[in-house]
This record gives sequence, structure tokens and C-alpha cells, in this order.
Amino acid sequence: MAIGAIFDLDGTLVAFNLDLRGARKEVIEELGRRGYVTSALDPSAYTQMILDAAKAQTPKGEERRFEEARRAAFDILDRFEAAGVAGAEPLPGIRDALDQLRRSGIRMAVLTNSGRKAASAELESAGIGGYFEFVLTRDETVMMKPAPEGVAMAAARLGLARDSTYYVGDSPYDVRAAKAAGVKAIGIATGSHPVDRLRSEGADYAAVSVTELKSFFDGLEKQERASAFRHPTG
Repeated sequence: MAIGAIFDLDGTLVAFNLDLRGARKEVIEELGRRGYVTSALDPSAYTQMILDAAKAQTPKGEERRFEEARRAAFDILDRFEAAGVAGAEPLPGIRDALDQLRRSGIRMAVLTNSGRKAASAELESAGIGGYFEFVLTRDETVMMKPAPEGVAMAAARLGLARDSTYYVGDSPYDVRAAKAAGVKAIGIATGSHPVDRLRSEGADYAAVSVTELKSFFDGLEKQERASAFRHPTG
């Protein structure tokens, strides 16, 4: 059984110091300067939801205005990400875990809300870029997580069955994006969300580290072999 694992980056594979609240605050301020009503927007909201609120205010026929605002927002995020990239480090045990998964034949990719520049720099700094077939960032996707479009795009690119494709992330919005995209969700409690919270969001499996994934996937293969033995074909 071919299995695909699509990974979130920040907080799942790499420790990355990003002032996300500060970045979102500046995005909201930029939208206000561009004439959008921002009084109901809060820096604690997901970045995609902040952009969705601006898009909803954009009159039909003025889509270019929103795209320009979106690009300005991405420039702000790029700047904040660049400030934190130098300190990016792989989380404990990540390289060994990825080695084990690769030897087991797990196909691996990355989907992140980070921009292309930051994602490339993080993976290079952490020394793990070579493990993945491809990396998708917010610069290549229509919408960021928790919207499911990026997960669906990554799953389609792997070309595996949806029930054999897993999205691995450390936050509730990673789980939500995976479930909405029709793939399995694995919650990794390496951030501020414990295992129980990730399970309550609907994660199909939750663990404290990516290092536990080999045992999980090995268990799936054993179940598959046992099922084939009980129900032989031909």
C-alpha cells in the first residue's frame, strides 16, 4: 500500500521564531490604509480569514484591488519570516525520523503557509529539504490553511488514494484543512496544542512528535497484510 505524508513546516518539522501576531497586525493596518474596514479584524485571527474579510468587501469588477492588497500582505509576511529564518532548526529527532520514513517507502512532501523564500531557507538551514518530492507554499496556492485548497493540491500532486494520504501538522487548522480536503489528518503536539485538542478536532492519529510516525505507518502496513491474508483475492 503506497502511503503519502504531506507535512506542515513551522512547528511540525522546524522550530521557527516568527512574530505572527505582529505580522497580522501590520497586515490589518495595511488593509486599513487601502480603504478596507478593519475594525472587526483581530491579529489573533488566521491570516487567511483576515484576507477573506477584505476580499468580501471588494466590489465586483475591482478584483485587481484585492490582489494588490493580498500581494502587499504577503510582502509583510515575507519580511517577518525573513527576520526569523536565521534561527530555524529541525525539531529533535526529525532527520532520523525522515530517514526512517524514506527507507519505509513513505512518499513525502511539504505544504506550508510560509512564503517560498522562507520555506526554502528554513529547509536548507535545517538540512532536510532533500527528503521531500516537492514543497508548496502560500505563493503557489490560492488560499492558505485552514482552507483546504493547498492540501488538496498537494494530495493531487502525489497522486495517491486520499485514504492513503496524510497531512501532518501541529495545529487545529492543519487538522481542519486535511479533513476538508478529504485526506487523513495526523496531529503532532509540538506546538501549543496538546494531543487531546488535536484529537478533538478530528485528527485520525495524534502524537507528541514526528518521530512516532514510523511506528504508526508500520502498523498500517501490518493491518493491510493481515486483511489481505484474511480476504485473499484470485
